[in-house]
Amino acid sequence: MKAVPAYISTPIVFIIILGCAPKESFDKLEIKTGAGFFHFTDKTIAHDSAMRVFYYKPKNFNAERPILFFMHGADRKVDQIPHEASSSLEKYNILLILPEFSEQLFPKVEAYQYGNVRTKPKELWTYHVNDRIFKLVKRLTGSRQKKYFIWGNSAGAQFVHRQLIVGAYKFVDKAFASNAGVYTMPTNGVDAYPFSLKGLDLREEELKRLFSLNFFILLGEDDVLQDKYLLMNEAAMQQGLNRLERGKKFYSIAEKEAQKLNVELNWKLIIIPGCGHNPNDDMQLKVVGLILDQNN
Repeated sequence: MKAVPAYISTPIVFIIILGCAPKESFDKLEIKTGAGFFHFTDKTIAHDSAMRVFYYKPKNFNAERPILFFMHGADRKVDQIPHEASSSLEKYNILLILPEFSEQLFPKVEAYQYGNVRTKPKELWTYHVNDRIFKLVKRLTGSRQKKYFIWGNSAGAQFVHRQLIVGAYKFVDKAFASNAGVYTMPTNGVDAYPFSLKGLDLREEELKRLFSLNFFILLGEDDVLQDKYLLMNEAAMQQGLNRLERGKKFYSIAEKEAQKLNVELNWKLIIIPGCGHNPNDDMQLKVVGLILDQNN
């Protein structure tokens, strides 16, 4: 895919669905060919507000083609990504969906990366929003896909792996988390959630299902810088000095925990040579390849 950065800004299509909008307006909503966005109301945000969901729909897209959600970075900017990725999306005929978890509607790290788990009841956790968007996308496109693919980079990777950890994976086919800054380690650690499973009270069966998922941890071999976005408090530093070290530790702990439960870990660790913090062509092609290869 041609550069899928987690930043940039300018809209093309403006479709409004407000909480107070009449049913007729909702029924006229459509996902057109090319780049655009629509507004999506959800119970996790105020009833008089709506989040933007950007997309890119290839001209040859049909009901049998894959749907990929992409989760943005900490800067919360997504609106240029459909244009940046358009040529690759046309080539591989993949529908790209990019929910915008804006700072205004999902403030701070608590509402986005940490999913409101520490601040709101379970029914208002942010990690369930994508499933509801997927149901609407299926309705609007006539897609016969039963599940979607999801990829997050940086802060988006934090979102993706925690979406799986809390059990919001009913409609997820394969998940990709690249270059997360900090992890919820899949064990009951000294530090509680969001740094470990402590406080989530996951049952053994839930952990077994978690380890059976088609989940890919992608790390840039050169992602070793301590930039301004890298969390460096005591709990985070226990995971490693940089994103590469932390990702390796996350996978290593998962291996050990799966072994304790006597189950096979279905996760894959992929380290991309020559890749820094932002996805390069090799990382992007790896994701696309794993999406298109249904036998993996």
